[in-house]
Amino acid sequence: MGNRDGGGGGGGLFVAGLLIGGAIGATVALLYAPQRGDETRDFLKQKTNEYSDTVKTKATDLTEAAKVKANEFSAKATDVADTVKTRTSEMTETVKSKANEVGETVKARANDLSAKASDTLSSVKETAQSLAERGRTLVGQQKDRVGDAIDAGKQAAQDKEQELKASVEATG
Repeated sequence: MGNRDGGGGGGGLFVAGLLIGGAIGATVALLYAPQRGDETRDFLKQKTNEYSDTVKTKATDLTEAAKVKANEFSAKATDVADTVKTRTSEMTETVKSKANEVGETVKARANDLSAKASDTLSSVKETAQSLAERGRTLVGQQKDRVGDAIDAGKQAAQDKEQELKASVEATG
C-alpha cells in the first residue's frame, strides 16, 4: 500500500545515484580537461562542495520525509485507535441497554468485541512502529550509501591528482 504514492525508498535511491553519477562524471571530465592543475583542483573543490551540499540536502530531505511518513502512520494509527475505542464504547452502551433482555449472551459478546478491539489496536500500533523503524533504517542506509559515494569520489579525485602530478613530474 505505501509504495503506491511514490513515498518508498526507491525514488531517493535514484536521486542519490543520479547525484553520485553526475559528480563522478563531472570529476572525470574535469580531470581530462585541458586546464592547469591548480585550476582543475580549485574547480574540483568547488564541485565537491556543491555536490556535498546537495547530497546533504537530499539526505536531510529524505530524513524529514521519513519522519513525516512515520508521523502520518502514527497519526493514522491513533485515529484508528480512537475510532475503535469510540465504536467499542458505543457498542458497550447498546449492549448495556439490551442487557436485561439478552443477559449473559450479550455480556460475553461485549467482552469478545473488547478483546478484538484491543488486539486490533495492538496490531495497528505494532505496524506503525514497524513502518517507522523501516523508514529510519532506509534513511540510515541512504546516508551510508551517500557517504560511501562521497568517499569514493574523493578517493578517485585524489588518485587522479596523484596520477596527474606524476605525469607532470615525468614530463617536466
